Amino acid sequence: MDVSFPWDPLHYPFEVPPYSFVWSVGRVEPVAPTGAVDAHSWGRHPVLAIGSNASPGQLTRKFGAGQFADPASPDGVIPVLTAVARGVDVVYGAHLAPYGSLPATLLDTPGASARVFVTWLTPRQRRRMDETEDLGHSYQLRSMSDVHCHGEKLDSALSYVTTAGACVLGGTPLGLAAVDAPGSPRPRATQRQAWNRLSQDMGGDGDGPALLQNVLASPAWRERVESHLAVNRLEEAHTPVAS
Repeated sequence: MDVSFPWDPLHYPFEVPPYSFVWSVGRVEPVAPTGAVDAHSWGRHPVLAIGSNASPGQLTRKFGAGQFADPASPDGVIPVLTAVARGVDVVYGAHLAPYGSLPATLLDTPGASARVFVTWLTPRQRRRMDETEDLGHSYQLRSMSDVHCHGEKLDSALSYVTTAGACVLGGTPLGLAAVDAPGSPRPRATQRQAWNRLSQDMGGDGDGPALLQNVLASPAWRERVESHLAVNRLEEAHTPVAS
């Protein structure tokens, strides 16, 4: 896995294994999909990973130093287990990540079953993840009641969702192509395709990578794009969880 950073924003959500694993610095250990959840979950908080938080590279960027770098410590390992979140889809959010990507968020979608991950975080890891997600500003926490991890229904789980809501591109939210969501009626798109659509929506020629480079090079262009996203979005109607 390439854990160097920054990566190309157009590759978001970056390199995500198609299987359950346990992350530690420099190591990804696969976990059998039939493995019991309680073997990994004791003393940990279940938090959905719907985008790049399921990428070992992103986890290394966030947890690769200091108190989280010791694989012999509970704080130095993170179980990342495959899961299904029912009644939601994973779509592009209506704001920009600091490194330029359109990030993922959840959107209520009756009949859909999003194939996501659960990161099982220690209390210290949870606090660190809250910091990296800019909780209370860019993101808020949503309580999820219909999540199945390795076939087991969880009592509850949390997910980070954007405070800005879902991005409307070409008249509709777009599902992430990297996330399978059987039962969702909406089209799916890669990050590049989402930026191409964004360029068209803003009156451009559909060259998403060129628009992204303008955003990365110019605060004025970033503000222009963020202003467009703020107008063209779909708000979520759920009650945020207190952090």
